[in-house]
Amino acid sequence: MSCRIYADLGNMTLHWAVYADGQWLASEHISTGDGLTARCDQSLQNMLERAGRHAARQCSGGLLCSSSPAQTDALMQALQSHPKLSLKTVTADMLAHIPTGYRERSQLGLDRIVNAAAVREMAVCPAIVADLGSCITVDLIDAQGALVGGAIAPGLPVMKAGLKAWTPHLQPALDAMSMPLDWRQPGRTTSECIALGVYTAVIAVTRQLCTAFAEQAEGAQIILTGGDAAWMHQTTGFGDRVDELLTLKGLQSLDRY
Repeated sequence: MSCRIYADLGNMTLHWAVYADGQWLASEHISTGDGLTARCDQSLQNMLERAGRHAARQCSGGLLCSSSPAQTDALMQALQSHPKLSLKTVTADMLAHIPTGYRERSQLGLDRIVNAAAVREMAVCPAIVADLGSCITVDLIDAQGALVGGAIAPGLPVMKAGLKAWTPHLQPALDAMSMPLDWRQPGRTTSECIALGVYTAVIAVTRQLCTAFAEQAEGAQIILTGGDAAWMHQTTGFGDRVDELLTLKGLQSLDRY
């Protein structure tokens, strides 16, 4: 058994998983920020325990896609106590074989190209990938597997952070906020009003962008991924599939051991 670890390190969350012999054995999400090194160490131990003792002994590194250089250092520090688990960071050169329509390719986030790599490996082109994380990133991958381009909008965490920064008096209402129970009913508290507004904004932006891009690629599958993908699909039924491992699958497809 050859065991590998794949990690997607974003602005607010680390999502990583253990992979061996064609199976995803264990995965975890942890928040970034202060104390990341300690959380990474505990999370890694949890994953290896769930993957099984034999798999843990066979783990020999993997790939990392990072959007946060500062957080990368904390992750690498956590891995120092596991010398076999050195993660190689994905670079633009490793993704050069994937064509894009971006005018300045250097501006394109590597995680978006990794998602395109996953779509190509899954042979589901054309496709529209909606990554619902700190930002809502929607990308069109054409029938030839090229990442044509996309759109970026504030995601749920960024909306909440923006409200906190610009309207600090709403902090108690933000802290009490939860997903609306009835999307047809007006909010009757400030917390309910904020929840209805921001959750509806995520749904509306995602749906509008995906629908518009679908007009450019007949038969394109809509794939939802990211931390808010599951509730979006469960609440609205929108999207052809939810794949929370999409970025990690892209990393696995790029891994040459």
